[in-house]
Amino acid sequence: MKKIEALLFAIFIAGSLYAQDISDSERLSKMEYMKYAAKINCDSTSGSNLEHRICLNLEFQKLDALLNEKFKALLQMVAKDSLRNELVEFQMAWVNNRRLQSEIVAEGSRGHMLGIIYLAAMVHTTQKRIEEIEFYIKRE
Repeated sequence: MKKIEALLFAIFIAGSLYAQDISDSERLSKMEYMKYAAKINCDSTSGSNLEHRICLNLEFQKLDALLNEKFKALLQMVAKDSLRNELVEFQMAWVNNRRLQSEIVAEGSRGHMLGIIYLAAMVHTTQKRIEEIEFYIKRE
């Protein structure tokens, strides 16, 4: 039984070495309101809540993709398998924490404001994580 668990863990870690968990980005990109994204110019909006929500969602997706690239670069720089495995585990926990923090911040909000506050927190937290990872990459 332990051999099977070890094998499954190794397969999971090997797959994870090339990317972080992008399920938030995938989930948010499929939100019903995103069907209007092609009609929105985020550089010039009327200021509506729907436009704000769409633009935050697009910004989050862009930042999450950048975070994924930075995380992959960091993993490639780490020589020790055990340290890479710990980084992958930490990143998975960080993604869950990002989601939880955003839910806490948005708690009590309704409608578009719930989405705006949640997405703004996701954007902010992701930007901070990118900065952290860039710091680690520069130190190598």
